[in-house]
Amino acid sequence: MNTDASAENNNQKPDRRFPSNLILLAIGAILLISAIILYPAALRRMEEHPAPEPSTAELTPEADTVQISITETTAPVANITPISNPSSTPVVIEFPSQFGTLVLSIREGTDIHLFAYQPFLEKINEGTYSALPLTRITTGNHQDITPAISPDGTKIAFSSNREGSWDLYVLDLINGDTRKFTDTMAYDGNPTWSPDGQWLAYESYHINNLDIFIQDIDQTQGPIPLTNHPAADYAPNWSGQGRRISYISTRNGVQEVWYADLDSTESEKSVQVRNLPGLNAKHPTWTTDGRYLSWSIVTEEGSHTLVTWDSEQPELDPILAGTGDWPLWAGTGDVLYALIETPYDTYLTAYPGLEYDLQVMMPAVKLPGPVAGFSWAEGISLAPMDPAVQINPTPLWNPALLQDENSEIIKKDLFRLRDINAPYPHLNQDAVSSFTSLRQETRDISGWDFLSTLENVYLPLAESVDPGVNMNWLYTGRGLSVNDIPRLANWLIVVREDYGTQTFWRLYIRANVQNGSQGLPLNNYFWDFNARFSGSNSSYENGGSISKNIPDGYWIDFTELAATFGWERFPAQSHWQYSESAARYQYFAFKQGLSLRSALLELYSPQAIQPFTNSANP
Repeated sequence: MNTDASAENNNQKPDRRFPSNLILLAIGAILLISAIILYPAALRRMEEHPAPEPSTAELTPEADTVQISITETTAPVANITPISNPSSTPVVIEFPSQFGTLVLSIREGTDIHLFAYQPFLEKINEGTYSALPLTRITTGNHQDITPAISPDGTKIAFSSNREGSWDLYVLDLINGDTRKFTDTMAYDGNPTWSPDGQWLAYESYHINNLDIFIQDIDQTQGPIPLTNHPAADYAPNWSGQGRRISYISTRNGVQEVWYADLDSTESEKSVQVRNLPGLNAKHPTWTTDGRYLSWSIVTEEGSHTLVTWDSEQPELDPILAGTGDWPLWAGTGDVLYALIETPYDTYLTAYPGLEYDLQVMMPAVKLPGPVAGFSWAEGISLAPMDPAVQINPTPLWNPALLQDENSEIIKKDLFRLRDINAPYPHLNQDAVSSFTSLRQETRDISGWDFLSTLENVYLPLAESVDPGVNMNWLYTGRGLSVNDIPRLANWLIVVREDYGTQTFWRLYIRANVQNGSQGLPLNNYFWDFNARFSGSNSSYENGGSISKNIPDGYWIDFTELAATFGWERFPAQSHWQYSESAARYQYFAFKQGLSLRSALLELYSPQAIQPFTNSANP
């Protein structure tokens, strides 16, 4: 904002154009009436139904080995210290706890850090709230993922690769200390607290398989295996009553929701929840009273949907609970927070509990990056953070200034890339720095140079791609098509992602070192294009099929990494089932907000690019 201009405007005489002021007053009245209609019902419900304290229970993971006692807990007074400049003094801010506090794991460049966020934090008018900015909790050249706030709001358990391999850590929010909770070469992640805060359940990758373990917080004994199945069991979530731990399992060949009945005397404690038909069930989460369980599915129509199951009526189908990809209950059903993932961005929204229609309580908030987990607590208190936490991250590369679409097009040069094997190893000068940084980061975290050989990185106008395949950004010097040879050698897999009628793809590359120090284990089935030639009619007509097994080992999400450096993926074209190249899973572009026409005009005349801009770019 231009403060000088604002001050000058404030010294001017009041504007006496009454009709304009009346219009503004009318708009303000409409907004105020809308706020009064939408929020009071949810607000009253939260004030009338405070979160109950967990009841005493006995948990026996193995009847003949160990007995776990669940005791009552209380929540602290909610206050939080927002980020300030390193030279300033932290200020504690009080906020209403009925909406709670979220801790999110959000990507910042090549790192992933924990942030606190308070939806509806500041009361503006009766029945309306606003939110403070995100408050960074952790920092450093590493990745902190899958946070879980303890029931009393004093600790955060999370997974991190800060010492090389993926282990669990526990951050004490009172004194700011962080201690290492597990110490193995295997991946340990997705922690979840018992209601009394004395135990953690988590997923761990052993012998090429994900299983769930339980460990007491004082670590008086070794971890207890909760599941032991050849299929993947992961994403545990402990119910508020302490007697059930839900998770995702692939033991039926698809991702479904199960739970472990800790009161069962059987050695196999797994119980399948009544699932709705759909693909890729994810992120089961309980209400704090342990009655309702919600998760997300992708329907056959490509809808990303939240569903809720009532454990007191287990024979009934789950009901629809809203749109989203990652649910998170606040309290006993007062607010259902949800992450909505689009092909390019992630949003946070909220629905007003179980007794309302599928209305939106909080307009979708665009988050600054992909999310690797989030957790809710009634209230937390943050100790003053290290000054390093307050430092903003350094840019990944030096981006060129974006030009206005209406301004004169500035001609650009093509630069030859060093040590790149491609038919025409050239890029637009504005894309060179980003590509070089992406290549180096991919090599550093995967252990091999995935981008050293490319199918295409630039095409002269005289060259052409496969007939009927639109890859016109290759002509701009801002596109690239990765080589498919790693996929044929099982060093690259492609995961299908449907969003409505559009199909996108996510690329994972295999880590060179498979000891847990590079990449993460997968819990997704990949898309097998080669199944088109298996002799199955359905696989041929569908352009392939979903794999029968989840790939072993550790993998790097190349699509997310490329997006971090500004390289966007593309949806498949409508005829991709009949033409593999039309799937365009290999195709990325460094757009910088430009249209295809503007990007082409940086290199060519309007007459030369006419054949490429007559039709819309899908």
